[in-house]
Amino acid sequence: MIAKSVLAPILRSACFTACLAAYAQPPTPAIPPTQGLGFPILGVAAGQSVRINALNQTPGLALQGQAGCRISLQFYDAEGQLVTEYVVPVLAVGKSASLDLNRDDLPGSGRVSLRAVLAFGYSGGANPPPLLLQQTATCNIVPSLEIYDNDTQKTNIVVTDAKPLPGPFLLIP
Repeated sequence: MIAKSVLAPILRSACFTACLAAYAQPPTPAIPPTQGLGFPILGVAAGQSVRINALNQTPGLALQGQAGCRISLQFYDAEGQLVTEYVVPVLAVGKSASLDLNRDDLPGSGRVSLRAVLAFGYSGGANPPPLLLQQTATCNIVPSLEIYDNDTQKTNIVVTDAKPLPGPFLLIP
């Protein structure tokens, strides 16, 4: 009986500590950034916001179907930690989505280095149905990134040079 009375507080303490540690972790992206497009790191100063835009410019519904593309707009800090994310379950043909991040809403002062990522497509795992592979292969996402002044709403810079993200790593036997 003594063992139970000693173990109970220890187990409660361990569970509490584990829950706190899990809660303190940075957010995990809904779509891992293994496929999609990424922008170079850029600096955002106080009084500025950064916006990532995605346009689904697939030529027509015949190629993509009614489902559209599932896409995630993400911002990462200089250490590679996810800052914020917006998941669009269905970005239909001809439609666009965007995500804004205000520098003034982030901790610290001065410039902050950020990286914008558009994650979409099939990122591996169990074999998907053929229609899903066809749908993700025909997503034609046109990206852009802009920095604008919070007071005037004027755009200071537009970046369109996104690079394809590397696919999942494959081990070579």
